[in-house]
Amino acid sequence: MRSPGTSPIWSALKRLTMGFALIALLSAVLLFSDMTKRKSVSAAGSGPRTFKVAIVYYAHGVTTDYCVNGLLDGLKESGLEEGKNLEIVKADAQAEMVNIPSILQNFDNSDVDLIMTISTPCLNGACSNVKHKKVVFTCVSDPIAAGVGKSRTEHLPFATGVGSFPPVSHMLDFMQKMVPGLRAVGTMYNPAEANSVKEQAVAREIFEKRGIRLEQVAVTGSSEVLQAVQIMAGRDIQVVWVPADNTAIQGYEGAVKGARDARLPLITDICSSFSRGGLACLGVGMQYSSQVAGKMAARVLRGEQTKDMPIEEVAVEERGISRSNAKELGVRIPAEFAQDVRP
Repeated sequence: MRSPGTSPIWSALKRLTMGFALIALLSAVLLFSDMTKRKSVSAAGSGPRTFKVAIVYYAHGVTTDYCVNGLLDGLKESGLEEGKNLEIVKADAQAEMVNIPSILQNFDNSDVDLIMTISTPCLNGACSNVKHKKVVFTCVSDPIAAGVGKSRTEHLPFATGVGSFPPVSHMLDFMQKMVPGLRAVGTMYNPAEANSVKEQAVAREIFEKRGIRLEQVAVTGSSEVLQAVQIMAGRDIQVVWVPADNTAIQGYEGAVKGARDARLPLITDICSSFSRGGLACLGVGMQYSSQVAGKMAARVLRGEQTKDMPIEEVAVEERGISRSNAKELGVRIPAEFAQDVRP
């Protein structure tokens, strides 16, 4: 007679018991390994997070530098600093609107946490091409005209930022004081830029009410700016006005040359370009607008919803007058602007 320990049934039960024990042991090992891994990941993520942000701009230049630096200042004031907890990647459309959609689409499908746009063409491109990321914009004259929404509170849910409409009425006040007896002003703009179309429409109405003739010449590229000034000079104007138009700013040296050749004062909306020539500037300091946008970007990165953030309007005016250019043109600088005079 066989003992219970040597029976086939008993042997089968032993093998089955050992199998269950092995499964339990492997499960325990895997569970311990997973817990260890989770603790390691948790420990690694316990430090401050580094955000990755893309900045897209129309073209490199002094004005763009003001905008970029303002954004970085606003982020830094909010506790996000490049090299510490912030990674910045930049993309330059090289003053070609055709480049903007592909740049934005690439970032939209990348690992960036936020896209920040500088200029109206870049915002306009974001409105049409960004599908997955949040957008914060700055250095834009009129966000509504750029297509971001119907109002400051009713806008695309993925986008918010800062608008800075040029002080057209104050600009005309300034022109009339700098050039007494002003009758006619010449300007150029690119009809493909929504901000410029809006500014020129506002200007037409203001100039007409003041009884000042406004000669407007359309340009499609920066190389046409010099010719535009030459055309305006032949229309008996007294001032060349370079507005907040990206194409005109890119061709600013051409405007300066055309005005100098015709011995006409040049006045611009963009004081960051004033060092490149001209008689005077009166416009919006984009660095201030961009600081506000940078702080808004920090709020978005930390979880605030863009759809709940109204578009801000920030327009801090600044002026500048060139003493040397005024002397060359025989322009008398009014005493009230003495603090704005530069060499």
